[in-house]
Amino acid sequence: MIEQIHWSKRAERSYGKIIDYITAEFGQIRARKYVSMVYSEVDKLHAYPELGQVEPLLEGARYEFRRLVIADLTKVIYRVTDDSIEIADVWDTRQDPEELAARLFD
Repeated sequence: MIEQIHWSKRAERSYGKIIDYITAEFGQIRARKYVSMVYSEVDKLHAYPELGQVEPLLEGARYEFRRLVIADLTKVIYRVTDDSIEIADVWDTRQDPEELAARLFD
């Protein structure tokens, strides 16, 4: 069982931007529901670290990245290490998918 889940700075910034967008467009209640949904899904990784599918856009990267797709709006991109999960990015799926590879391959 995975003890820790770490969020990278990039993931924190991306996630914050998505929350800001939802809050501005749909209100605080909807944003809180979204936050709850994301954390509920991410918490499952403690028990099931390979729950997410391998992210095909990131094949060939130094690490194997997996994704959790949440509400068809967000991909939580993560990798599994020996004893933890690293959330590498939180991706708004309305963006150009090629940009995801560019962000995480740099």
